[in-house]
Parts: sequence; structure tokens; C-alpha cells
Amino acid sequence: MSDLVVVFDGAGVLYAPFRIIKNMDRGITKRSRVSGLTCTDRLNKGAMAILRTRYSDSLAMEDDSKLLSQVIKEKKIEIKVIYKREGVDDKEVVATILDDRQIRMKDVHETMGLLRRCDILPVIGIALIVDMASRNIKYLIAGGINLFPGTRKILKYLTQRGYAIFIASGDRVEPDEVSPYLPEVPASNIFGMMTPEDKRDLVRRLKSRYRVIMVGDDRNDYLAFCESDIAVLSLQEAADRPGELFDVADFRINDIEELKGIIEEVEEHKCAI
Repeated sequence: MSDLVVVFDGAGVLYAPFRIIKNMDRGITKRSRVSGLTCTDRLNKGAMAILRTRYSDSLAMEDDSKLLSQVIKEKKIEIKVIYKREGVDDKEVVATILDDRQIRMKDVHETMGLLRRCDILPVIGIALIVDMASRNIKYLIAGGINLFPGTRKILKYLTQRGYAIFIASGDRVEPDEVSPYLPEVPASNIFGMMTPEDKRDLVRRLKSRYRVIMVGDDRNDYLAFCESDIAVLSLQEAADRPGELFDVADFRINDIEELKGIIEEVEEHKCAI
């Protein structure tokens, strides 16, 4: 077993994200390439939360007229704040979502219906972007994924050479759901709904035993980049990325398979890390 471990973000790195976003103020629902993180950062006091539940299990059969907040309470669905602006309190975000009187199940079913028309894996989630300045939910997001063409190839390459692989994703990625599509990654090494701090802490723990390569693509990977031995910025998916990501990245890639060359270079110059 190699002493090198690779930690991957999910969306934009291992798989392409598909997002149907409903602007609750304007009542417009459409597919968007703009990430939830970018939408959140456009708000002075924004926060992004994910519902830890499977749509098909807990929400699909709910009546159109019911409030989403009512269903969340009735079914005791966990709300996880995975990204927020500085100064925003998680408990206040959760309270705002539970107090919401605007989003109805009809809105959820609409976004999910559009998402299911996309070429995606049956791994889907629901996110809410909250404006804490006005205490209301600005965006409802239905999100899905599909693997990039080179994902399985690079994972097989890493496995064959004895590298440990971890996934640290901000998405609602449950190990039992995604493992069938990523059999090279042990289920125990798959972590979803991670905050930037969660990712940083995972890298920090791994560094006590390994040299760590962190592969990410967006602002919620910045702290993990700073903590890692080698930071690889994936540009495979178009995104509005802050400049500091480019500043801290040791390498940039436009295709996940380019990671092979980086690992070979890192191993060749092992003493430089």
C-alpha cells in the first residue's frame, strides 16, 4: 500500500452536476450551470442547506399543496448547512427553513420532474439557499450527477497501484447509493454533505498517516487545499471560481485523467513534498 492518498471532491471533479434551480422570488424554474455555492456567495448573508433524505422515500408521494417545511417537521428530515457566508449561524438557517411558508411540495415535484429528464444516475438531492438578511428561502435546487468519462479509469488506475481513495463531497452523497457506481472507492471512505471545515479536517486527519493529494474544483475546497500536501484544481466543469483557488493550487487539470501524470510526477519527486 502506498503512503499517498487521494481525496476527491464530488461534483465538478468525479462527476458532472445537473441542477434545476427555482428562483422563489421570480417563480422561474430552469436548468442552470451556476453552482449553489456561487448563488450563496451572491447573497451578503447567504447559506446553503441540504435535506438528508431520498426524494423517492420521503417526499415523492406528498401532496402538492403541503408546505415543504411541514413535511420536514413531520418526517424529521435532517437539515445540514454545508456552506455559508461569514457570520451566518447554522441554527438560525435551520429555523428559517422550518418557519418557511412559501415553498410547497408542488415546487419540489416540479424541480425534480425536470431533473429526471436529464441523463443522470439515480442519486439525487434537494438543496435550499437561504438569504438570512431577509430570512427567506431564495432558491430551491434539485441536483443530480453523472460520472465524467474518465472517472472510472482514473479510479481503477489508483486502485491498481495501491493508492487509498476518499471522496469528500458537499453533495448529498450516501455511500450505499453511490458505491455501486464507484466500486473502486470503499463505502467507508465516502463522505457526503461535508462543509469546507469538514473537508479540511478529513485531510488533516489523513496527513497524520499519508501524503495527501486533494482534488477539488470550487470555493468549498479551499480550506482542504490549504491543508493538503498537493492541491489539484479541476477545471473540467465551468464555474465562477474565486482567485484564491488558483493561487493555492499546485496543479490545474481540464480532465480527471490528467491526474495520472501528476501522481507520476509527485512520486518521482517524493522527497520534494
